[in-house]
Amino acid sequence: MSSEILTKALSIKDYLTQVRRHLHQHPELGMKEYETTAFIHKELTAMGIEVVPIKADTGVLGIIQGEKPGPATVTALRADIDALPILEKTGLPYASKNEGVMHACGHEGHTTILLGVAKLLNSMRDKFSGTIKLIFQPGEETLLGAKSMVAAGVLENPPVDTIVALHAWPQIEVGTIGVWPGPYMASADKFTFKVFGGGGHGAYPHRSRDPLLAATYAVQAVNTIISREVDAADKVAISVCTIHGGTAFNIIPEEVVFTGTVRCHDNTVRNSIKEKMERIVGGVVAAFGCGYELDYEYGIPPVVNHPEVIKLVSQAADQALGENHVIQLDRPVMGSEDFSCFLEKVPYGAFFRLGVKAKGAEEMRVHNDHFDFDDDALPVGVAVLTQFVLNKNQS
Repeated sequence: MSSEILTKALSIKDYLTQVRRHLHQHPELGMKEYETTAFIHKELTAMGIEVVPIKADTGVLGIIQGEKPGPATVTALRADIDALPILEKTGLPYASKNEGVMHACGHEGHTTILLGVAKLLNSMRDKFSGTIKLIFQPGEETLLGAKSMVAAGVLENPPVDTIVALHAWPQIEVGTIGVWPGPYMASADKFTFKVFGGGGHGAYPHRSRDPLLAATYAVQAVNTIISREVDAADKVAISVCTIHGGTAFNIIPEEVVFTGTVRCHDNTVRNSIKEKMERIVGGVVAAFGCGYELDYEYGIPPVVNHPEVIKLVSQAADQALGENHVIQLDRPVMGSEDFSCFLEKVPYGAFFRLGVKAKGAEEMRVHNDHFDFDDDALPVGVAVLTQFVLNKNQS
């Protein structure tokens, strides 16, 4: 038996499907979502929802004021709106019309769901109190968009006290959500090492200080940080992903550059990695008579879900979908999500997964040229988020 809220969400499925497929056909890369921004603005305005001007080129902030007497709580719901630089190969009738750009991570589904939540909540203002902020965020894939929205003031005037987001997850079936309390996704930092030596002729290596040889040993040494410098119980990933140096087969270069990423679930561990890298790499390259420079960029923090908010999301799903539709995810992940930038400002928040795997189907990977968001998952996401708001903003 469907709940009242799920019934309402199912009643607008045609609208949701039409919107999702339109957005899928017109994907835009991060921080360049001009048409998507205009489309969202148009849809919210047509619903009679206030759109607040923000100091950002892309992204939208909508506001819904509850009319029920009660506490003046401020709840924010976030959806990411950007696509990926992937050439779509689905062959679908609504495949991307922007060659080389594709919604391969489900963001068009997230945007559609938030528009659906807006439609339902706007028709139920008398059922909740306080303020609902609808944050349509650009540039999640670039890990720049959340910071731009925070800087634009979307969490202020009035200040947000709770924030929630969902994300498509093809590892669980349509009709379910997946949750994990506590640290769930990793921080994302970038490092760039420049190793300096004294180049020369490849025939006379003894007359040179070889930065290429030093860099190869340094790369190996960096990988020992996980096994010898960090507690095995801590979740950390360090990957060297590029190495560049040299101009010809017989010339020892003057400089070699290698870059990589660091992922952590704990900020204390995260803040210790740079010192370990400098100490280890500095010692290794010095043994070869070389020097180095390190550019260490702290990117986004880890996603840490507040256990109480995860509990509230789970309760909302039980009410909206019925029991046994909430799945405890099997483990945290080392991928990153810039929703963490919102959680850094509003710790009372949560990020959960929405099942998009069709029953009996094989798992489909995100960031893949054949990925598509299952339209049957749209009303599910709408129902859970709507029920969450009604529960939180009427107590």
